[in-house]
Amino acid sequence: TKSKLSHTPPIQLYQFLASPANWPKIVASSSSVESPDNTKNVDLSRPLRQGQSVNEIFGLPPLFPLSVTWQCVKSVPPTNTKKGRLEFYSVNGVPGIATRCKMNFDIDAVNRNNNEGSNLSLEMEYEPQSPLAVLATPILTVDNALALKVLLPSVLLESSDTTVPLDKFRSLMGSLYG
Repeated sequence: TKSKLSHTPPIQLYQFLASPANWPKIVASSSSVESPDNTKNVDLSRPLRQGQSVNEIFGLPPLFPLSVTWQCVKSVPPTNTKKGRLEFYSVNGVPGIATRCKMNFDIDAVNRNNNEGSNLSLEMEYEPQSPLAVLATPILTVDNALALKVLLPSVLLESSDTTVPLDKFRSLMGSLYG
């Protein structure tokens, strides 16, 4: 999944994506994030450093809660001369559903001369362990596209608004279908 964010400098985008507390703001299936039990000292509102981990709760809690523990395996901020890269990996993935989960972000300047906008690429991979993981692929594709092409730009542009765009989206969907 790719997106162009014309008004967001690459370093700002990197800092936003590297901070797991922001994930539920832009990913419809992401319910919350928390520090793993053994690392309560991790500040999830700040960019994760290489080696740090985060538990992401997603799915349809409380009816169908799922979780995955992501470890940051690469964290390279973008500069004027090179792309930024974030790599998150979970060897165990979602037990019984998917293993060897990968989430990689590449962040580059739209124009390296002025460094004002960003090009973003997200690549996700996993090894299915059940039919549910195979069936979820198209849903995850839509979820990722919605996150990068609609919710992320909205959150970044409306940062002064106190209502989170994902909450607005959920409210709209609830009123339309609820």
